[in-house]
Amino acid sequence: MRNALKFETGFQVRLAICVVLLVVFSLTMPGFASISNAASITENMGLIALVGTGIMLTMVVGELDLAVASVAAVAAIMALSLSETSLALGITAALITAGLYGAAIGYIIEKTGVNSLVLTVCMLIALRGLALVMAPQRPAILPADLFWASDALVAQFGPVTLLGLIGFVVVIVVGLLMRYTRLGLSMYAVGGNLERARGSGVATLPVYMTAFAGSAMLGASAGILAALRSGSASGIGFDSFLLSGITVAVVGGVPLEGGRGTILNVLLGALIIRLISSAVSIGGIPNSFESIVVGGILLAMLLLDYWLRRRGRKLQPARA
Repeated sequence: MRNALKFETGFQVRLAICVVLLVVFSLTMPGFASISNAASITENMGLIALVGTGIMLTMVVGELDLAVASVAAVAAIMALSLSETSLALGITAALITAGLYGAAIGYIIEKTGVNSLVLTVCMLIALRGLALVMAPQRPAILPADLFWASDALVAQFGPVTLLGLIGFVVVIVVGLLMRYTRLGLSMYAVGGNLERARGSGVATLPVYMTAFAGSAMLGASAGILAALRSGSASGIGFDSFLLSGITVAVVGGVPLEGGRGTILNVLLGALIIRLISSAVSIGGIPNSFESIVVGGILLAMLLLDYWLRRRGRKLQPARA
């Protein structure tokens, strides 16, 4: 019951922030409440939610994947390059390669105990170099006969697009797997207390491999979708993914120490970020103000989660 209460409290606070932002922006900015702007918000929300969910997987187990932007770039270039032969082949090959890479990173971390921040920073640099080698002179371009894929992804279905729907469905499926499968629950156990999890018989190797493979595949999925939408992919075109993903995860209440985190809160974190970005764009406000506001919300969410955890610890003895 206590865990449910803490979950609902954090969820309700984030939901209230979304409602307040939506009402204020809708009343003060002409065009903000339009169907087309709603479709743009949900479309980009789906992309950053994919990246944020991937980073959440590694944060839940007490680690952090900082190479997600470079993984997205390599996967996008690979998918578009192979699409001249077959688009399905390109997407499949890129996702499988990303999954194998992530599993290898998880294996190294579990077997050697190397710090994930150090290792993934190394991979961030190395994979960025690989992406630049793969597309040295100009970006990888989607063949002209496949432009229908770009049109399909941005096709509107009311306030959402196909790209946004794909992102939401994938994120929700990941959330269900984390909450209702043995492996998903083991991820929370490992992040909450590694030694206790090992003492309880939890196999940690599959947990780390799954977390980093999932992060890489979700980052790759976001990169491929973004590349298909724009029709091109370059080695430096996905740098914002890392900051956006970490921001979404932290605003969504995923702690760096691991053991906690919910998909619903991550989705609300993505919505908060996209509402602010849309308001900045419509209002013609300098991007620097967006960074200030997002940074303030990020700090407020960290303080809120700290207060909720501290309050929960104080109430526990009294209830006992």
